[in-house]
Amino acid sequence: MSDWRLVLVQARAQLTSVSRNRRAIVLSLVIPVFILVMFNSIWGAGNGTSDLGRAKITAAAYFTGAMIAYALVGTAFVQVALSLITQRESGQLKRYRGTPVPVWTFVMATVLRVAVMVGLVTAILLLIARLAYGVDVSGEALAEIAVYVGLGTATLGSAAIAATTVATDVDTASAALPLVVVLLSFVSSIFVPVDQLPGWLAEVGRIFPIYHVAAGVQTALGIAGDTSLRTGDVAVLVVWALASVLVAARHFRWEPHAQAA
Repeated sequence: MSDWRLVLVQARAQLTSVSRNRRAIVLSLVIPVFILVMFNSIWGAGNGTSDLGRAKITAAAYFTGAMIAYALVGTAFVQVALSLITQRESGQLKRYRGTPVPVWTFVMATVLRVAVMVGLVTAILLLIARLAYGVDVSGEALAEIAVYVGLGTATLGSAAIAATTVATDVDTASAALPLVVVLLSFVSSIFVPVDQLPGWLAEVGRIFPIYHVAAGVQTALGIAGDTSLRTGDVAVLVVWALASVLVAARHFRWEPHAQAA
């Protein structure tokens, strides 16, 4: 069997496993869809507008971009980190490393699995926004959204691998990672429009990648139709991705934490 065939087989196995994981489905799909519907119902299904500082945007479009970013964090960061930590602490990664299967095929299979899931949830959220709330999604906007979603997936996936070097057990990671995501979502203008946050809190949120994924998608969906990529958003995502890769390359372990210690 060729190496690329192994990638497809492993990706299919991972997707099957995720599809049977209720927590993963709720975190990556059900919660973002529920929040999108709830927020748009509360704020008048897009009748109001928010000021991003670079474009005006309807409430429906704003929360569509926010929920795409939130779903991205759940899928590419929390799920990947928890999955790797669980596999590491149960000894699965160590056993896998001992097989003749090339390590890169495992990595590529994980990337493919995450890409499929991210693409699916993004498409579902955009479809709901378009059909239920009248959000205008042009071809240019779709192209820009694809760039931000792709770059955001790479960044958050790299951060997930880096996070496994800090979390020592599954229980701690299961409690800490979702809490961190919720807290960052508040300061990153996911749950609260950026023009309604205190200035200093908005500046804190701009440090983290989730803000820049959301801002990029929201700008693409803006009323003015400005679909040019923002250098600042892209630069922050690239910096986070590179930093995460460096941490992961230096500290990632295949053995259970107890044995690694």
